[in-house]
Amino acid sequence: MSSNNTSYDLNLVNALFDGAASGEYVRDQISGTYSAYHENESTESPKPSAYDSDTIAQLKKREAYAIATAESGKVEDAIGELSRIIAEYPEYASAYNNRAQAYRLTNASPSAIIADLDAAIKCASDNQILGQAYTQKAIVLKAEGDQDGAFYNFSQGAKCGNEVAKMAAPKENPYAKLCGQMVTQAMQQLRNPN
Repeated sequence: MSSNNTSYDLNLVNALFDGAASGEYVRDQISGTYSAYHENESTESPKPSAYDSDTIAQLKKREAYAIATAESGKVEDAIGELSRIIAEYPEYASAYNNRAQAYRLTNASPSAIIADLDAAIKCASDNQILGQAYTQKAIVLKAEGDQDGAFYNFSQGAKCGNEVAKMAAPKENPYAKLCGQMVTQAMQQLRNPN
């Protein structure tokens, strides 16, 4: 690097790439502001499960049946089973997450999908479900053109350990994209000074 680079420049580049890779909401680090995408959303650790282990085991079997039903092409039947699980066990996050996925297969409205994902995020009792819900929500928001919402949710999914979100968060970071373009242009100018 040239001696013209200031420590501010180097810190900015490090914040852009290191922060995004670890799931930090980098724009807030740079600007010094914080505005949660959804104010009521908790980004803390998952809460304890509302159900005992025997109930969870039964629910997982019912979910597995619903997933197999969806995979056999009977997505509406799967949605029905997942809806029954949710009606009986409204704090069971995984059913919301899976119903949102089934809704995506039917091209349901984004608001219905996001409502289920928000419920999954609210009820999640483990990082795997929480990470899946944030990541799935990011994908829906990105498809809807909400770049800020997608980046925020990919970042939260990455914090929960979701591998897809860990790969996507840095790619969705607009500052990292801009910085990458600037570095590419600078490298091209260094290689071809004419």
